[in-house]
Amino acid sequence: MPGSPTFLINEEADALFATLDPEGKVHHIDGLDDENNIMRPPPDPKLTSWDGIKRQLMSNFGFANQELTQIHDEIEDKESLLSIYKSMQMARQFEAACNKQYMEGKIRGFMHFDNGQESIPAMITSVLKKEDKKFSYYREHTHALSSGVDPGKLMAEVCMKDTGCCQGAGGSMHIYDKQHRFQGGWALVAEQLPYSAGAAKSILLDSELSLIERDLEDGDIIKVDASLESSTKEDTDRIAVVFVRDGGSHNGRLPVLLNACSKLNLPLPLLIVIIDNGRAINTFTEDVAASTMQFTLGDHYGVPGLLVDGLHAEDVA
Repeated sequence: MPGSPTFLINEEADALFATLDPEGKVHHIDGLDDENNIMRPPPDPKLTSWDGIKRQLMSNFGFANQELTQIHDEIEDKESLLSIYKSMQMARQFEAACNKQYMEGKIRGFMHFDNGQESIPAMITSVLKKEDKKFSYYREHTHALSSGVDPGKLMAEVCMKDTGCCQGAGGSMHIYDKQHRFQGGWALVAEQLPYSAGAAKSILLDSELSLIERDLEDGDIIKVDASLESSTKEDTDRIAVVFVRDGGSHNGRLPVLLNACSKLNLPLPLLIVIIDNGRAINTFTEDVAASTMQFTLGDHYGVPGLLVDGLHAEDVA
Protein backbone atom coordinates (compact mmCIF):
# COMPACT_ATOMS: atom_id res chain seq x y z
CA MET A 1 0.00 0.00 0.00
CA PRO A 2 2.41 2.74 -1.13
CA GLY A 3 1.84 5.97 0.73
CA SER A 4 4.98 8.05 0.32
CA PRO A 5 4.79 11.58 -1.07
CA THR A 6 6.79 12.73 -4.08
CA PHE A 7 9.76 14.85 -3.00
CA LEU A 8 10.77 17.56 -5.46
CA ILE A 9 13.89 19.60 -4.96
CA ASN A 10 13.37 23.22 -3.84
CA GLU A 11 15.80 25.90 -2.66
CA GLU A 12 15.46 24.98 1.02
CA ALA A 13 16.04 21.28 0.43
CA ASP A 14 18.85 22.05 -2.00
CA ALA A 15 20.60 24.09 0.67
CA LEU A 16 20.40 21.23 3.12
CA PHE A 17 22.23 18.92 0.72
CA ALA A 18 24.88 21.41 -0.33
CA THR A 19 28.42 21.51 1.05
CA LEU A 20 31.11 24.18 1.07
CA ASP A 21 34.73 23.45 0.18
CA PRO A 22 37.62 25.38 1.80
CA GLU A 23 37.47 27.97 -1.01
CA GLY A 24 33.82 28.68 -0.31
CA LYS A 25 32.43 27.04 -3.43
CA VAL A 26 29.13 25.20 -3.13
CA HIS A 27 29.00 21.56 -4.24
CA HIS A 28 25.75 19.67 -4.67
CA ILE A 29 25.16 16.00 -4.13
CA ASP A 30 24.70 14.13 -7.41
CA GLY A 31 21.09 13.85 -8.54
CA LEU A 32 19.64 16.59 -6.36
CA ASP A 33 19.83 19.22 -9.09
CA ASP A 34 17.30 17.32 -11.14
CA GLU A 35 13.82 18.80 -10.62
CA ASN A 36 12.28 15.46 -11.48
CA ASN A 37 14.20 13.60 -8.79
CA ILE A 38 11.81 11.34 -6.90
CA MET A 39 12.68 9.62 -3.63
CA ARG A 40 9.88 7.05 -3.89
CA PRO A 41 7.96 6.65 -7.17
CA PRO A 42 4.22 6.96 -6.60
CA PRO A 43 1.98 4.01 -7.49
CA ASP A 44 0.56 3.67 -10.98
CA PRO A 45 -2.61 5.82 -11.09
CA LYS A 46 -4.09 3.38 -13.59
CA LEU A 47 -4.25 0.88 -10.75
CA THR A 48 -4.91 3.17 -7.79
CA SER A 49 -7.65 5.39 -9.21
CA TRP A 50 -11.11 4.27 -8.11
CA ASP A 51 -11.71 2.76 -11.55
CA GLY A 52 -8.42 0.87 -11.22
CA ILE A 53 -9.32 -0.38 -7.75
CA LYS A 54 -12.70 -1.52 -9.05
CA ARG A 55 -11.04 -3.49 -11.85
CA GLN A 56 -8.73 -5.16 -9.33
CA LEU A 57 -11.60 -6.07 -7.01
CA MET A 58 -13.76 -7.41 -9.82
CA SER A 59 -11.05 -9.46 -11.51
CA ASN A 60 -9.17 -10.71 -8.42
CA PHE A 61 -11.90 -10.95 -5.80
CA GLY A 62 -15.12 -11.48 -7.76
CA PHE A 63 -16.95 -8.32 -6.69
CA ALA A 64 -19.85 -7.11 -8.80
CA ASN A 65 -19.85 -3.58 -10.21
CA GLN A 66 -23.16 -2.74 -8.49
CA GLU A 67 -21.80 -3.90 -5.12
CA LEU A 68 -18.69 -1.77 -5.48
CA THR A 69 -20.72 1.27 -6.47
CA GLN A 70 -22.77 0.90 -3.30
CA ILE A 71 -19.62 0.57 -1.14
CA HIS A 72 -18.11 3.65 -2.79
CA ASP A 73 -21.25 5.70 -2.17
CA GLU A 74 -21.27 4.67 1.49
CA ILE A 75 -17.64 5.74 1.98
CA GLU A 76 -18.17 9.02 0.11
CA ASP A 77 -21.10 9.87 2.39
CA LYS A 78 -20.46 13.02 4.44
CA GLU A 79 -20.78 11.19 7.75
CA SER A 80 -18.29 8.52 6.66
CA LEU A 81 -15.80 11.10 5.42
CA LEU A 82 -16.07 13.00 8.72
CA SER A 83 -15.41 9.77 10.60
CA ILE A 84 -12.29 9.19 8.47
CA TYR A 85 -11.12 12.76 9.06
CA LYS A 86 -11.67 12.58 12.83
CA SER A 87 -9.77 9.29 13.03
CA MET A 88 -6.84 10.75 11.11
CA GLN A 89 -6.79 13.87 13.29
CA MET A 90 -6.89 11.79 16.47
CA ALA A 91 -4.01 9.66 15.21
CA ARG A 92 -1.85 12.64 14.24
CA GLN A 93 -2.53 14.57 17.46
CA PHE A 94 -1.91 11.55 19.67
CA GLU A 95 1.48 10.94 18.05
CA ALA A 96 2.32 14.63 18.43
CA ALA A 97 1.45 14.41 22.13
CA CYS A 98 3.63 11.29 22.49
CA ASN A 99 6.52 13.08 20.82
CA LYS A 100 6.18 16.01 23.23
CA GLN A 101 6.13 13.69 26.25
CA TYR A 102 9.12 11.78 24.92
CA MET A 103 11.20 14.90 24.32
CA GLU A 104 10.41 16.03 27.87
CA GLY A 105 11.69 12.73 29.25
CA LYS A 106 8.28 11.58 30.50
CA ILE A 107 8.29 8.52 28.23
CA ARG A 108 11.24 6.16 28.59
CA GLY A 109 12.60 3.44 26.36
CA PHE A 110 11.98 3.08 22.65
CA MET A 111 9.39 5.20 20.87
CA HIS A 112 8.27 4.53 17.29
CA PHE A 113 5.88 6.97 15.62
CA ASP A 114 3.49 6.35 12.75
CA ASN A 115 3.09 9.92 11.46
CA GLY A 116 2.03 10.28 7.85
CA GLN A 117 0.20 6.96 7.64
CA GLU A 118 -3.12 8.03 9.16
CA SER A 119 -5.14 6.46 6.36
CA ILE A 120 -4.59 3.07 8.03
CA PRO A 121 -6.25 3.93 11.38
CA ALA A 122 -8.97 5.66 9.37
CA MET A 123 -9.60 2.36 7.59
CA ILE A 124 -9.75 0.52 10.93
CA THR A 125 -12.33 2.98 12.24
CA SER A 126 -14.44 2.89 9.07
CA VAL A 127 -14.42 -0.80 8.22
CA LEU A 128 -13.56 -3.04 11.16
CA LYS A 129 -15.76 -4.04 14.07
CA LYS A 130 -14.86 -4.40 17.72
CA GLU A 131 -15.17 -8.19 17.36
CA ASP A 132 -12.63 -8.37 14.52
CA LYS A 133 -9.18 -9.49 15.66
CA LYS A 134 -6.40 -6.98 14.95
CA PHE A 135 -2.66 -7.64 14.93
CA SER A 136 -0.18 -4.81 14.51
CA TYR A 137 3.56 -4.10 14.76
CA TYR A 138 5.45 -1.85 17.16
CA ARG A 139 4.32 1.42 15.58
CA GLU A 140 0.86 0.59 16.84
CA HIS A 141 -0.37 3.59 18.86
CA THR A 142 -2.71 4.83 16.13
CA HIS A 143 -3.94 1.33 15.31
CA ALA A 144 -4.88 0.77 18.95
CA LEU A 145 -6.66 4.13 19.10
CA SER A 146 -8.76 3.43 16.03
CA SER A 147 -9.58 -0.05 17.34
CA GLY A 148 -11.35 1.57 20.28
CA VAL A 149 -8.69 1.52 22.99
CA ASP A 150 -9.28 4.41 25.39
CA PRO A 151 -6.84 7.29 24.61
CA GLY A 152 -6.23 7.98 28.31
CA LYS A 153 -5.39 4.36 29.07
CA LEU A 154 -3.25 4.19 25.94
CA MET A 155 -1.23 7.26 26.90
CA ALA A 156 -0.87 5.90 30.44
CA GLU A 157 0.47 2.66 28.97
CA VAL A 158 2.94 4.49 26.75
CA CYS A 159 4.13 6.31 29.90
CA MET A 160 4.37 2.90 31.64
CA LYS A 161 1.82 3.73 34.33
CA ASP A 162 -0.21 1.08 36.13
CA THR A 163 -3.41 2.77 34.89
CA GLY A 164 -2.52 1.79 31.32
CA CYS A 165 -4.29 -0.88 29.28
CA CYS A 166 -1.50 -3.34 30.19
CA GLN A 167 -0.83 -1.89 33.67
CA GLY A 168 2.32 -0.30 32.28
CA ALA A 169 3.98 -3.62 31.46
CA GLY A 170 3.81 -3.21 27.68
CA GLY A 171 4.79 0.39 27.17
CA SER A 172 4.92 1.93 23.72
CA MET A 173 5.90 -1.18 21.78
CA HIS A 174 3.66 -3.87 23.27
CA ILE A 175 0.07 -2.64 23.50
CA TYR A 176 -2.65 -5.21 24.14
CA ASP A 177 -6.37 -4.78 24.74
CA LYS A 178 -8.43 -7.91 25.10
CA GLN A 179 -11.81 -6.19 25.06
CA HIS A 180 -11.12 -4.64 21.64
CA ARG A 181 -9.31 -7.74 20.30
CA PHE A 182 -6.14 -5.78 19.69
CA GLN A 183 -2.60 -7.12 19.86
CA GLY A 184 0.21 -4.79 18.89
CA GLY A 185 3.95 -4.83 19.10
CA TRP A 186 5.99 -8.01 18.78
CA ALA A 187 9.55 -8.77 19.79
CA LEU A 188 10.49 -9.99 16.31
CA VAL A 189 9.80 -8.39 12.94
CA ALA A 190 6.68 -9.89 11.28
CA GLU A 191 6.05 -12.15 14.28
CA GLN A 192 2.39 -11.09 14.20
CA LEU A 193 1.80 -12.87 10.88
CA PRO A 194 1.49 -16.50 12.07
CA TYR A 195 -0.50 -15.42 15.14
CA SER A 196 -2.99 -13.61 12.92
CA ALA A 197 -3.38 -16.76 10.81
CA GLY A 198 -4.13 -18.72 13.98
CA ALA A 199 -6.71 -16.13 15.00
CA ALA A 200 -8.33 -16.35 11.56
CA LYS A 201 -8.48 -20.13 11.86
CA SER A 202 -10.11 -19.80 15.29
CA ILE A 203 -12.81 -17.61 13.70
CA LEU A 204 -13.29 -20.27 11.02
CA LEU A 205 -13.63 -23.00 13.67
CA ASP A 206 -16.08 -20.88 15.66
CA SER A 207 -18.22 -20.57 12.54
CA GLU A 208 -18.15 -24.33 11.93
CA LEU A 209 -19.06 -24.99 15.59
CA SER A 210 -21.75 -22.26 15.61
CA LEU A 211 -20.01 -20.33 18.38
CA ILE A 212 -20.22 -16.59 18.87
CA GLU A 213 -18.38 -14.27 21.23
CA ARG A 214 -20.01 -12.31 24.01
CA ASP A 215 -18.47 -9.53 26.11
CA LEU A 216 -18.91 -9.65 29.87
CA GLU A 217 -19.19 -6.59 32.08
CA ASP A 218 -15.81 -7.29 33.67
CA GLY A 219 -14.14 -7.04 30.23
CA ASP A 220 -13.76 -10.79 29.74
CA ILE A 221 -14.92 -12.57 26.58
CA ILE A 222 -16.75 -15.88 26.42
CA LYS A 223 -17.96 -18.09 23.58
CA VAL A 224 -21.55 -19.32 23.52
CA ASP A 225 -23.63 -21.55 21.28
CA ALA A 226 -25.27 -19.34 18.64
CA SER A 227 -28.34 -21.58 18.59
CA LEU A 228 -29.02 -20.78 22.24
CA GLU A 229 -29.03 -17.02 21.75
CA SER A 230 -30.53 -14.54 19.35
CA SER A 231 -27.63 -13.86 17.02
CA THR A 232 -27.27 -11.83 13.85
CA LYS A 233 -24.95 -11.93 10.85
CA GLU A 234 -22.82 -9.32 12.63
CA ASP A 235 -22.06 -11.88 15.36
CA THR A 236 -20.59 -14.40 12.93
CA ASP A 237 -19.22 -12.11 10.22
CA ARG A 238 -15.78 -11.60 11.78
CA ILE A 239 -12.29 -11.44 10.30
CA ALA A 240 -8.70 -11.18 11.48
CA VAL A 241 -6.58 -8.31 10.18
CA VAL A 242 -2.80 -8.11 10.37
CA PHE A 243 -0.68 -5.07 9.60
CA VAL A 244 2.90 -5.43 8.43
CA ARG A 245 5.24 -3.02 6.73
CA ASP A 246 7.16 -3.57 3.51
CA GLY A 247 10.33 -4.64 5.35
CA GLY A 248 8.45 -7.24 7.36
CA SER A 249 6.61 -8.47 4.28
CA HIS A 250 9.90 -9.87 2.96
CA ASN A 251 10.36 -11.87 6.15
CA GLY A 252 10.06 -15.64 5.73
CA ARG A 253 6.91 -15.79 7.83
CA LEU A 254 4.75 -14.34 5.06
CA PRO A 255 5.52 -16.94 2.36
CA VAL A 256 5.20 -19.72 4.96
CA LEU A 257 1.77 -18.38 5.95
CA LEU A 258 0.63 -18.01 2.34
CA ASN A 259 1.91 -21.45 1.37
CA ALA A 260 0.25 -23.18 4.33
CA CYS A 261 -3.11 -21.55 3.69
CA SER A 262 -2.93 -22.31 -0.02
CA LYS A 263 -1.75 -25.90 0.38
CA LEU A 264 -4.40 -26.71 3.00
CA ASN A 265 -6.99 -24.79 0.97
CA LEU A 266 -8.07 -22.92 4.09
CA PRO A 267 -10.71 -20.23 3.42
CA LEU A 268 -9.27 -18.09 6.20
CA PRO A 269 -11.05 -14.80 6.99
CA LEU A 270 -7.69 -13.04 7.09
CA LEU A 271 -6.79 -9.64 5.63
CA ILE A 272 -3.06 -8.91 5.31
CA VAL A 273 -2.38 -5.17 5.02
CA ILE A 274 1.14 -4.37 3.81
CA ILE A 275 1.96 -0.73 4.54
CA ASP A 276 4.61 0.08 1.96
CA ASN A 277 6.52 3.35 2.22
CA GLY A 278 9.54 2.03 0.37
CA ARG A 279 11.85 1.49 3.30
CA ALA A 280 12.43 -0.58 6.41
CA ILE A 281 13.74 2.11 8.79
CA ASN A 282 16.88 3.09 6.82
CA THR A 283 16.89 0.23 4.31
CA PHE A 284 15.31 0.98 0.96
CA THR A 285 13.14 -1.82 -0.37
CA GLU A 286 14.80 -1.75 -3.80
CA ASP A 287 18.16 -2.45 -2.14
CA VAL A 288 17.04 -5.77 -0.64
CA ALA A 289 14.06 -7.00 -2.66
CA ALA A 290 13.90 -8.38 -6.19
CA SER A 291 10.30 -7.14 -6.41
CA THR A 292 8.90 -3.99 -4.85
CA MET A 293 5.32 -4.88 -5.73
CA GLN A 294 4.36 -6.28 -2.33
CA PHE A 295 0.70 -6.68 -3.27
CA THR A 296 1.72 -9.41 -5.75
CA LEU A 297 3.57 -11.54 -3.17
CA GLY A 298 0.61 -13.91 -2.87
CA ASP A 299 0.25 -14.56 -6.62
CA HIS A 300 2.50 -17.62 -6.50
CA TYR A 301 0.22 -19.16 -3.87
CA GLY A 302 -3.08 -18.24 -5.49
CA VAL A 303 -3.76 -15.51 -2.96
CA PRO A 304 -4.85 -12.31 -4.74
CA GLY A 305 -3.66 -8.85 -3.76
CA LEU A 306 -4.92 -5.30 -4.16
CA LEU A 307 -2.91 -2.10 -4.69
CA VAL A 308 -4.25 1.08 -3.08
CA ASP A 309 -2.64 4.50 -2.74
CA GLY A 310 -2.20 5.12 1.00
CA LEU A 311 -2.43 8.89 0.45
CA HIS A 312 -6.10 8.52 -0.47
CA ALA A 313 -7.80 7.64 2.81
CA GLU A 314 -11.25 7.14 1.31
CA ASP A 315 -9.88 4.56 -1.17
CA VAL A 316 -8.06 2.72 1.63
CA ALA A 317 -11.32 2.59 3.59
